[in-house]
Amino acid sequence: MRKIMYPESAHTANTVHAAAETPPTYGGLPNRLLTAFEVAEFVGCHEETVRRAYLRGLLVSQRFVVRSRRFHPRDVRDWIARGAPTRIS
Repeated sequence: MRKIMYPESAHTANTVHAAAETPPTYGGLPNRLLTAFEVAEFVGCHEETVRRAYLRGLLVSQRFVVRSRRFHPRDVRDWIARGAPTRIS
């Protein structure tokens, strides 16, 4: 099967390349679901602290497969704003 190549206009070429050059971030966090280890590394606490936070309802998580949880960066930033145990900088 052959690919058909269409010429790009100046407008579409700039928007496509601009989006590819700067990956989306959410306040220093990547724009994807994060594991408990990644959240703990960003916040500066232990991985078990993150698990206890979602078990207590302080941090919103989403089930991922059977035994795994993932966290949205927006929820992590919200948890930090409400007083998550962060490392002292």
